[in-house]
Amino acid sequence: MKKVLTIMLGLAVVFFLGFSAGASAEEYVGFSQADEHGYVMAEVQIENGEILSVSLTEFNDLGQAKGEDYPWDEFHEAMEVLPERFVEANSADVDGISGATNTAEKAMEAVQMALDKSEGVETFDGTFLGVSEPSERGNVGVAWVTVEGDEIVDVRLEEADDEGEFKDEDYPWAEFHFAQDLVADAFVLFDSPDVDTYTGATSSSELWIEAVRNALEKAGW
Repeated sequence: MKKVLTIMLGLAVVFFLGFSAGASAEEYVGFSQADEHGYVMAEVQIENGEILSVSLTEFNDLGQAKGEDYPWDEFHEAMEVLPERFVEANSADVDGISGATNTAEKAMEAVQMALDKSEGVETFDGTFLGVSEPSERGNVGVAWVTVEGDEIVDVRLEEADDEGEFKDEDYPWAEFHFAQDLVADAFVLFDSPDVDTYTGATSSSELWIEAVRNALEKAGW
């Protein structure tokens, strides 16, 4: 009977220690800077300064995750191999993947942001991509927002239709094109996502405001 109790007590101690160790692990989410191809998000589990696991997701310029059907083998290799490298190195600085250099560099940036967050950093400089929720027509606003220090220094705005196509210079609505430039300038001028909508392009303006807020959230604003 004493032997049974001793074994049970030992198992309880092991369980408690394991639970305590797991309970101290925290997840931090980092984002890479964005370009015309999109960005990478990293979900990093950290415990006592050690990287336990990394999950990577790459998003295109519409904020859509690249999934299993993405037609680029090197991309899938990067998504599989890089998380292991981050854990083994306990660092964001690892070897890249030939043929997926852009993805690898973004992954490193995203993991580094997560590591910085674990050390108390709250806001970040760079260019971040924000996307609105679809409108009733299925359109989405997209914003590339560049921040330096506590200031918005540049904003680029686009709008995509329900088929994922950006409205280009041939889009037959003059107010849209005026708004695209003027609303972008307003975000920089007022250093805020809280700007007035543009008469004649109210719906587009509202989508862009939401997209800019989404981008700034990634920067820690």
